[in-house]
Amino acid sequence: MNEENEGPMNRAPIILIVEDDRDIRDVLAEILAEEGYQVLVAEDGADGLKRLAEGPAPDLILLDLMMPRMDGYQFREEQRKNPAWSAIPLVLLTAGVETSDKITALGALDVVRKPVKIDFLLDLIGGVVRRAA
Repeated sequence: MNEENEGPMNRAPIILIVEDDRDIRDVLAEILAEEGYQVLVAEDGADGLKRLAEGPAPDLILLDLMMPRMDGYQFREEQRKNPAWSAIPLVLLTAGVETSDKITALGALDVVRKPVKIDFLLDLIGGVVRRAA
């Protein structure tokens, strides 16, 4: 991303990373920031809801499913209850083998399996934010 696209009408897209693994969260945040995205981070679903409430609203949420305190399923359930948040696109991050039925029920755009392939994730994020623009 280049700086000429970051004026008031064309601000850098905001990505919210909801991930309990600090190493994964920090690496993703660093890479996305280097790519020109604004990055918000949360260590679990409860923290993610707090970030949504504080604003600004992200253009995309990267959501881990398996987290302590409030997992990705609970986060998504609460997110969908709020009309201001329910339409924010969601990409799941998971090391698990969740069934396609569960994933479909969450309404995610895609699923990224851990370990994350960064080039794939960046292409996916780029496509989502271009469609939303």
